[in-house]
Amino acid sequence: MSQPDLAPRRQPQFSSHRRAGELVFVSGQMAFGEGFRIEGDDVAAQTARCLQRIADELGRAGLGPGDIVKATVWLARVEDFAAFDQAYGAWFAGHILPARSTVRADLMVPGALVEIEAIACQPGA
Repeated sequence: MSQPDLAPRRQPQFSSHRRAGELVFVSGQMAFGEGFRIEGDDVAAQTARCLQRIADELGRAGLGPGDIVKATVWLARVEDFAAFDQAYGAWFAGHILPARSTVRADLMVPGALVEIEAIACQPGA
């Protein structure tokens, strides 16, 4: 028996990012591709996709990965932490790592292994 397709069909009811003064808050990003389907078979690939989605949102606000000051991460499986951490660190190569909280949680979309949200600060602020 196949699982029901629970991936969202449209943008959920929230802003993808929101500016508040010098800060930009990027909502939690999952490894969505076309049609809101999860891309990536492992946590490393999904982590890279989440972070690219965050970079895309920051770009719309005139910021980049080096402007991230805080990230919050939810992992579906504790055993994925080492692979996640390695992919996360590689993605931030050349930038100061942001402060981060990482917790294990049940994620809302089947197949999602990681969700990441970020707070960035306007340079010079």
